[in-house]
Amino acid sequence: MSAASPYDPYRSPTMPEGSFVASPTAARPQLLSAVCVICLVMGGLGLMNSFFGAVQVAVGSKLQQAFQPKGANGMPPEMQKAQDDFQAEMLTLDKRYWVQNTVSLSFRFLAAILLLVGGIKALGLNESGRVLLIAACSVALCFELGHAILQSIVNTEMMTAVNSYVEGMLESMPKGRGGGPPKGFTQTMQTVTKVSIMAGLAFFYILVLLKAGFYLFAFVYLRKPNIKALFADKVHSAKLA
Repeated sequence: MSAASPYDPYRSPTMPEGSFVASPTAARPQLLSAVCVICLVMGGLGLMNSFFGAVQVAVGSKLQQAFQPKGANGMPPEMQKAQDDFQAEMLTLDKRYWVQNTVSLSFRFLAAILLLVGGIKALGLNESGRVLLIAACSVALCFELGHAILQSIVNTEMMTAVNSYVEGMLESMPKGRGGGPPKGFTQTMQTVTKVSIMAGLAFFYILVLLKAGFYLFAFVYLRKPNIKALFADKVHSAKLA
């Protein structure tokens, strides 16, 4: 009987010796990738909102005064006065909360930068990126809660000004044979205006809760031992290389 051939078609090939080292991309969980991508999106939106908010705080009142219509043709003096009073109250409101809005914008800008830089680094399993994202989620969570409180106060005062404006505009409407607007029309318009503002606030609060919930989840998730181990393994592999 002939000697056994080194190649046996009935046996599975022998696997090469040595340990298999997974690439960083393969070792990164999909949930971690999703968290990093969402942080990048939130950071980009926050940076854009910071820019427009800074413009509003810096020159918003001047632009409002520049584009405010004066002495429109056919507008009764009472209606013009109601409009001027409303614009004056809005400018006063902006000046009253200028410092608070500036501090809020600073926190938004800081959180946006940390989210962007941390998200990019964390996608590459860089340990500094994980630390930056944890800090970013902490700052962003504080910002969202503080911004919600600030907007609640501002919108409460703005609602009072809007109600006065609607009432003044309706009372200054030209009176015909019926003696002006129908009975209860002013209260109906005020109610509609109030409901519209409250609906906008409700939508705003829902967004705040969603964003705050995400930041809290990301803060806890990035501190889990298995996630920390992924970044630690990447640091160890880089040292060995």
